[in-house]
Amino acid sequence: MYRPNYHISNDLLNIIAQIESVRSAISLSYILPEREVEMRYRATVEATHSSTSIEGNPLNRKQVELALSEKPSLTRHRYAEIEVRNYKKAIDHIEKRATSMERMTAEDILTVHRIMTAGLLDESRTGHWRKNPVYIEDQDGRTVYDAADTEDVEGEVEELLAWLNTSSYEIHPVIAAAIFHVQFVSIHPFADGNGRTTRALTMLYLSLRSYDFRNALVLDSYYAMDKKAYYEALHTVQGNNYETAREANLDPWIDYFADGFLVSANVLAAEVSLLASAVRTASIDQRVSREELDILSYVRQFGSISISEAEGIFRDVSRRTIQRRLKRLVDAGYIQQDGATHDARYIAG
Repeated sequence: MYRPNYHISNDLLNIIAQIESVRSAISLSYILPEREVEMRYRATVEATHSSTSIEGNPLNRKQVELALSEKPSLTRHRYAEIEVRNYKKAIDHIEKRATSMERMTAEDILTVHRIMTAGLLDESRTGHWRKNPVYIEDQDGRTVYDAADTEDVEGEVEELLAWLNTSSYEIHPVIAAAIFHVQFVSIHPFADGNGRTTRALTMLYLSLRSYDFRNALVLDSYYAMDKKAYYEALHTVQGNNYETAREANLDPWIDYFADGFLVSANVLAAEVSLLASAVRTASIDQRVSREELDILSYVRQFGSISISEAEGIFRDVSRRTIQRRLKRLVDAGYIQQDGATHDARYIAG
């Protein structure tokens, strides 16, 4: 099984303590449901824009929003538009997948990559482990990193998953997510799309650890803000080949990741504080449960929801309880029922 090489310094513990403090403040803040749904959607758009821009996608934030709206394109970047739509679909898939709380599998990885690269790679390379060597080159065409040997890719991923689904749960989620991020991208298991897939899967892992900060934390903006620093932080521990990366001391990368996590959490905390300040006098009766908020977010993302779809999201919640949640949201005016009870779809109010 993979065994990461790292040490926990006092400085790292201090950063983790600050993250925990921010997380507590965000968790305890009350926001009107419609505002939180909007906040989550903005986070999805921001993550889509930031993560794809890291890889060179030329669309700006407004163009990304337009591409995701499915309205007629105003740009000539068809490939770039497909890329951002795919990324949004991958995030949507991850949000649904995370509700099961089942630990990550190889099929999860392949599915996310398949969604991420649909229409961008030929089918033999979409959602499949790579069949050829991968060399990362700099702008001058010089090889700066030699990824894991092709025949070792699947085995290396399985070893990482074995660690991720056992030992990683014994350490703090931020540290574990940092280790997963650098190790997965170091393996470079796909012909293309490794960076985007790594960042999306890192968020899936954090969600499975219930460490997603109301499903609105965007780490990718920190990386996109200074792409050079992001790649240098990775390269510092990776060295020039996978053999070096697998045994490397990961402390510099973990420190970078934790710093970025804290910055991203503080950005979210400022937004949450602003949204919460307007509703501090709200009655407790007006508040919605976490399940109801997840229903509203689903409707915001996909336009509607049925009882059977809700059952797929809340697998440990009875059908009767789900029906009560939906009725409460209808009565409050957040959603509307369309059709008879058993076949009804619930749409935005």
